Amino acid sequence: MFKSKGVISVTLWCTLSVGFVTSKLIVQMSRVEVINHRMDIVNATASIRRIGTRGNYVADFTVAVFKQLTDLQVTTSYYIPAFDGSLDKPIYNRTVNFCTYLRRPGTDRILQMIYEDLNRRGNLPKSCPVTIGTYSFNTSFDSFRLPGFLPESNFRFDLNFHQRREPYFDSNWFDSSFWLENFY
Repeated sequence: MFKSKGVISVTLWCTLSVGFVTSKLIVQMSRVEVINHRMDIVNATASIRRIGTRGNYVADFTVAVFKQLTDLQVTTSYYIPAFDGSLDKPIYNRTVNFCTYLRRPGTDRILQMIYEDLNRRGNLPKSCPVTIGTYSFNTSFDSFRLPGFLPESNFRFDLNFHQRREPYFDSNWFDSSFWLENFY
């Protein structure tokens, strides 16, 4: 009888101690490309700089809006490289009306996760129409929450804004390293 109590207490201790281990996905964006198509309407700039010796990267992103935007669309795409390194087809690709998203953020959960994190670190549009002004964020992506179905691998994330199929700007964000850290 004593042996079975010992087994139960050891099992309970292991279960409880595992419950206190937390994991955090670490995203290290190392490169960004921005292509402006209509600089008379919007001008987007982005840069990624390395800070410290550990390899942390900080992203600076700014969009200057020169004309009020009403029927704005946003396309988000997530690519992982194939074995040969090509990025053939995205594993996630979605286009939503940006104004609809701002009114009801739950219409796109992935965009909501990303947008809310970035908006805490900057001043992004909060309502439509998007008014004339400058919008920006500055972040290290260290605390980014990514959906569980996205694989832990290198990736490219595209965030493109357009209106009635007329592109305003495209941004391609590249990850250099992506890993799971455990904290006890």
